[in-house]
Amino acid sequence: MQRFDYIMAGGGLSGLSLAYYMNQTILREKSILILDQDPKTRNDRTWSFWEKGEENAFESIVHRKWQQVYFHGTNFSNKLNLGPYFYKWMRGIDFYNFVKADLAKNPNITFRQEKVERIKDTPDGGFVITDQNQYLGQYVFDSVYALKLNLPKQHNMLQHFKGWEISTPTPAFDVNCPIMMDYRVPQRGLGVYFCYVLPESPTRAMVEYTVFSDQLWPQDQYDAELTKYISETLHIAEFSIQQVEYGVIPMTDEPTPERDGKHVMRIGTAGGYVKASSGYAFQRTQRFTQQIVKNLLTAGPPFLAKKSAMKKFKSLLDSTLLNVLLKSRYSGKDVFTALYAKNPTPRLFAFLDEDTSLWQDLQTMSTVPLWAFTKGMFDALKRLI
Repeated sequence: MQRFDYIMAGGGLSGLSLAYYMNQTILREKSILILDQDPKTRNDRTWSFWEKGEENAFESIVHRKWQQVYFHGTNFSNKLNLGPYFYKWMRGIDFYNFVKADLAKNPNITFRQEKVERIKDTPDGGFVITDQNQYLGQYVFDSVYALKLNLPKQHNMLQHFKGWEISTPTPAFDVNCPIMMDYRVPQRGLGVYFCYVLPESPTRAMVEYTVFSDQLWPQDQYDAELTKYISETLHIAEFSIQQVEYGVIPMTDEPTPERDGKHVMRIGTAGGYVKASSGYAFQRTQRFTQQIVKNLLTAGPPFLAKKSAMKKFKSLLDSTLLNVLLKSRYSGKDVFTALYAKNPTPRLFAFLDEDTSLWQDLQTMSTVPLWAFTKGMFDALKRLI
């Protein structure tokens, strides 16, 4: 059995981000093992996110970025100015290649393409069993644990999406302004349905169809909706598909305790890094993994601080929105339109990033349908009792 100081059980966004930040500090002298059954050699996903300024640790591999975006909702279409924020597009393959190249320079970091089958906390450390080996680490950072997503007291939705990177024979896209959210697609009762368009050039763009619902779709249904959106809304008659991506992200308020013993810490989706009400994960992952590194350097144990009363309130707001959508208390399309139409975009971004005060949160929440959200909040509170 091999021993390591730190073991990343999962080499996706959270595991690689954590290893990258460790490698920028004295922790690079520790022995680090990264386990993943996937070699991460494909462009399997796209991350779209906003952030202030241009000082992201991965700024050099941001594929495209903009300071204006289009929003199309219910009787509201506008080009939104983002103030101090940039809306950024990062490709999965660029992230994987960048981080793996950085880590490969450190002989203390080991990559193994193995499937994690079991993780257990022991008095001697975190014990990991794969399909090929057994390992022991001072700390194991587990991003492979699967949430249940069926607990009766919780709100459980899925954000599922399919995207086509398409090329056109003639210019069809505004390279200076992506479509961040476009609700000009049929809304089918329960759930939220929208598209977004990330232009790479006047003749090439990623077009993504996204659904918030409690059930996945067959692949041909996404294809039909993408075809319809491209032809009827974007008015593109001729195009060719260059790349395809598909993904599923849980939107749930299921408890995600980060501790699984003294030596095992859950990170990523397993650790609650995905924001329940939006499915956003990239920026939250960067924040949380940097805090883990800071804790290891200063306090010793990596575990994050317990949720404050303010953080619990923000989690309640997430649960409330999920309740409104799952119970069909109000149209999701109309809710998001109200948020973007009635709030300055920088304030709304700060609210969604949980960077706002209680007063600012109340200002933002005053712009949604109050009766539907009041009922949703009381129902969410009842579930917690």
